[in-house]
Amino acid sequence: MYRQDGDPADLIERALVRIRREQQRQRLHRKESAAPTPANAAKYRALDALDAADGLSISQLAEAIGVDRPRASRIAAALIDDEFAARTHRDDDARVVVIHITEPGRTIVSRVRRTRLHNVEEALAEFTPEEAHTLASLLDRFITAWPR
Repeated sequence: MYRQDGDPADLIERALVRIRREQQRQRLHRKESAAPTPANAAKYRALDALDAADGLSISQLAEAIGVDRPRASRIAAALIDDEFAARTHRDDDARVVVIHITEPGRTIVSRVRRTRLHNVEEALAEFTPEEAHTLASLLDRFITAWPR
């Protein structure tokens, strides 16, 4: 519950930690329950970036997910091995490899987004529509201002 007493930055930082811990707890629970988890966090970030683009070079993928090129190359190779992504070459320069998401990859992204949306809707259930819109607006501003 939000407390009016205290430094807002400190309260927000603690709230972000609570969100992250809950996400980790849920991920551990899924592993313990033997639910299929075809993508780890790094692979999912890559799939999400590929889903938002019409193919990415390894350099573009690395930048999109915040890793170096060798790590992005390994992640892309794993996704290709798992058939969640496919490798092609750029039409104007065959030396440039382009990674595209496949239908199985899109299925993973869609499933994760549905789960995340369900969790957000559940968390917002006690908010009024006005409060939910205010939170969405403020959160968007907060994320836009977040240091990169």
